[in-house]
Amino acid sequence: MSESLPFSRVHIVGTGLLGTSIGLALVEAGAQVTLEDQSPSRAALAAEYGAGSVHAGVSGEHDELAATVELVVVATPPDVTATVVSHALAKYPQAMVIDVASVKSSVVDAVMASASPDDSGARKRFLGTHPMAGRERGGPTSARVDLFTGRPWVITPVSDTPVELVGAVSALIRVLGATVHTMTPAEHDHAVAVVSHLPQLVSSALATQLQSVSEDALSLAGQGLRDMTRIAAGDHELWAQILQHNAESVLPLLDHFRNSVDSLEKALHAA
Repeated sequence: MSESLPFSRVHIVGTGLLGTSIGLALVEAGAQVTLEDQSPSRAALAAEYGAGSVHAGVSGEHDELAATVELVVVATPPDVTATVVSHALAKYPQAMVIDVASVKSSVVDAVMASASPDDSGARKRFLGTHPMAGRERGGPTSARVDLFTGRPWVITPVSDTPVELVGAVSALIRVLGATVHTMTPAEHDHAVAVVSHLPQLVSSALATQLQSVSEDALSLAGQGLRDMTRIAAGDHELWAQILQHNAESVLPLLDHFRNSVDSLEKALHAA
C-alpha cells in the first residue's frame, strides 16, 4: 500500500462482515484497532480472526480510548446507524466518525438533525460512506482482509463537511484498496437502488418461484440461474431495513420493472 495510513488508532462499532473486514485490513496496514459490538461473542470472534482487540468498556479504558481514538467506524444495521453515530460523536469528542451503512440520506439527515444548532463541530466530524463490497453470508467469519480491493467506496459529504475530513477518509479508503466515489446522499441512494436494491428484490422474487420446483427440474439448472438467485441468500432482516430506508428510490424502479414484465406477458399472449 503506497499511501500512508491517515489514522493510527481506530475504533470499530459493529463486527459483522464489513466491520470485521475493515478491522482486518486496518490491522494489516499497521493501525491499532479496537472493537465493540452489542454481541460480546461476535466481537470476541472478530478479535480472534485478527481484526483488532475487544474494547471492554471499563471506566479507565474508556477514558483512554475517548482521548486517543482518531476515527470511529460505525458498521451497524441501518435502523440504528444514526443513533450509534450520534452516540460516537458525543463519546469520542476528538475523533472523526464515519458509517458504512447501505443507505445514506436517512442516516445523514438523522445525524445532522440530532445535533443542536450550536453544535456544528460534531456534525463536521461526521462523514457518511458506503463501501460497495459484500458477500451473501454475513458475520465476522465471512470477513476478508481484501474485501474492498478494487471495489467502489462512496463518500457523501454535505455542504459544511471539512475538506480535511474528506481528504483523510479518502486516503483511508485508498489504503484499504478501494476507489473513492463522491456523491450526495440522494445521488447515492438512487444509484444503489438501481444497481443493488432492485436486483436484490428481483433475485429474491425469482428464488421464491423455485420453491415449488421439483428436484429433478432444479438439477437441470445452469450457472445462469445460480448467478441470478445467488444474492437472494443474503440476510433478510438486514435487507428489510435497507429497503425500508430507501423505499423512496426503490418504489419507482419496481413500478417500471412491473411495467416491463407486463409488456413481456402481453407480447407472449399475442405471439
